Amino acid sequence: MAFKDKHIRLILSNYDIGAGKKGAANGTEALRKALGGLGLEFNNYKTLNTNGHLSEADQFPNCKHIDAISEAAQILNNEVQSAVLKGEFPLIFSGDHSNAIGGISGLKNAHPDKRIGVLWIDAHADLHSPYTTPSGNMHGMPLAALTSCDNLAMKRNEVSPAEAEAWNRLKTIGEQSISPKIKPEDLVFIGIRDAEAEEWKLIDNCQIKTFEPDDIRTHGIYHVLNDSLAHLSACDLIYVSFDVDSLDPEIAVGTGTTAPDGLKLNEAEGVFRTVMQLPNLAAFEITEINPGLDQGNRRMADVVAALFAYGIAGN
Repeated sequence: MAFKDKHIRLILSNYDIGAGKKGAANGTEALRKALGGLGLEFNNYKTLNTNGHLSEADQFPNCKHIDAISEAAQILNNEVQSAVLKGEFPLIFSGDHSNAIGGISGLKNAHPDKRIGVLWIDAHADLHSPYTTPSGNMHGMPLAALTSCDNLAMKRNEVSPAEAEAWNRLKTIGEQSISPKIKPEDLVFIGIRDAEAEEWKLIDNCQIKTFEPDDIRTHGIYHVLNDSLAHLSACDLIYVSFDVDSLDPEIAVGTGTTAPDGLKLNEAEGVFRTVMQLPNLAAFEITEINPGLDQGNRRMADVVAALFAYGIAGN
């Protein structure tokens, strides 16, 4: 089924409390409006305003706002699970990347017996846990929660019992308390270039399929995508998570954590066109658009809307 023929349920998950910089909560509606300006309207949509609790003192320095994030992740999990069980396709526009915990959990809880493969297109690995994080920001931890990889061998932080308990609860989001939600071997990184030693060690130890910028430039984006999908060929369903900071900073102006040597425009077009044609694509997340960081007339939402339109045109 072509992407444009899917029964799409657009979910705007507005929380950005997992990020170090605020403002990405406004990116979801900015992207929806930018798509509308291109004639791509999604009338079946729901906005989740789950950005609360920021006024409270944060008691967890190694996993900041984890209680609020767990609550928001549960709400997103419920929305995604409900959409999937109704035969709808979850198209998720989210604030920061910790939203992926709720998104992937929802897909897994809808299909507990299915093997889920994840294409993680990002400048960062997001594999930290409270035991390894240098910042405590939860948008750097979703994949550790989803794979249940604490990486204790590379521990740098003393985690309190309360933090450990909250972290373990986050891993089991959903009524069925499934953990892990995905296996490291069912994860592929595309565009990773800004990760810490603890994350690279985990990538090596778990043999996570990873394509860095040199791989993309040497072999071309379509070779990388074909290799990625071949690696995930045993998976029943594919979840694609596209962080806009995967793009080169020349393109990705309105996002919080840019890194040099990102995807060029033609490479990003190849990503959207390819993934939107996948027959087993089960959910698509776009995250970390921060309109407050746009520069003049260069708006991140417009760039991503154009990529999305390009992907649909190829179906």
